[in-house]
Amino acid sequence: MLELQNEKIEPMQLKTQLDAVLYFIQQLDIDMVNEILDDDRTYQDFPKALFIHKLGVAFDEFKAAGNESLTMTSGMCDSIKCSYGCPGYRFVGPHSKHYMELLFVSEDGQVSDIYECGHFKAMKSRKNLGKRIDIDKVEMPF
Repeated sequence: MLELQNEKIEPMQLKTQLDAVLYFIQQLDIDMVNEILDDDRTYQDFPKALFIHKLGVAFDEFKAAGNESLTMTSGMCDSIKCSYGCPGYRFVGPHSKHYMELLFVSEDGQVSDIYECGHFKAMKSRKNLGKRIDIDKVEMPF
């Protein structure tokens, strides 16, 4: 897992699928996230197409709040009733302070799942967070 505290990943650092997904989430680039993730996997128990739709709506909400990119802080799930110890990241819109917290299941840099965590604990605490954006609550497109 990349150990970043409110830093941006630069394109030259993209060595794995995970690195690329994190980079393009920070850039709010849903087309590239869609391109990089595997078509035959589910993410947050959704088929990839539905997950991408919901994540894209979340990106639109960040953009509507005035954010052009997101900052990222590493952390993990902090609940034994959930996915204790699973690594993830808090993504924060620097303009609005809107945020989302995602866990990433990966092996050797290949992403096998991405999902939200209600028990996320960031390595570096951040005060004055704004609205939490939940991709799970995005309405179905049909």
